[in-house]
Amino acid sequence: MALSSVHNETRRMFDTLDENGDGRLSLREINCFLNKLGIHLTEEELKCMVMAVSHSEDSSLTFDEFVELYQSVLDESSSSTSTSGNEESQDLCLMEAFKVYDLNEDRYISSSELQRVLSNLGLIEQGRHYLENCQRMVCRFDENFDGLMDFSEFKNMMTTKT
Repeated sequence: MALSSVHNETRRMFDTLDENGDGRLSLREINCFLNKLGIHLTEEELKCMVMAVSHSEDSSLTFDEFVELYQSVLDESSSSTSTSGNEESQDLCLMEAFKVYDLNEDRYISSSELQRVLSNLGLIEQGRHYLENCQRMVCRFDENFDGLMDFSEFKNMMTTKT
């Protein structure tokens, strides 16, 4: 993925999270987003994570600070899986993410489930065009051509570098 594309996606994510449009992410806005993902941190854990990159007294994040935090999370994730070789730990994290998308708990992710979750997170809109994009995404990793993503296919999608 091109650097400008990554920057645009990160900017879109930031703008979606910035509910009041003040150009800063408050602890509440960050916590709300994490809760939508099924990640529940204590107030202390959240403050600690944010204060590592925030330069403000209220621990809110500018876009640049958000990018720094986001990148550090990605770097930590990739280094912990590559250096420790702890694939089991990575699988547990991916399984938790998989459960967020598997809304009907049938152990598969359909394109409509993918669309609903991405829409709930504010990352895409509802509508036929967006559903078609989700269908293409599922088809790209659908190894057995059943129109659904099982955990193995989801893991492949999440760990493939584009």
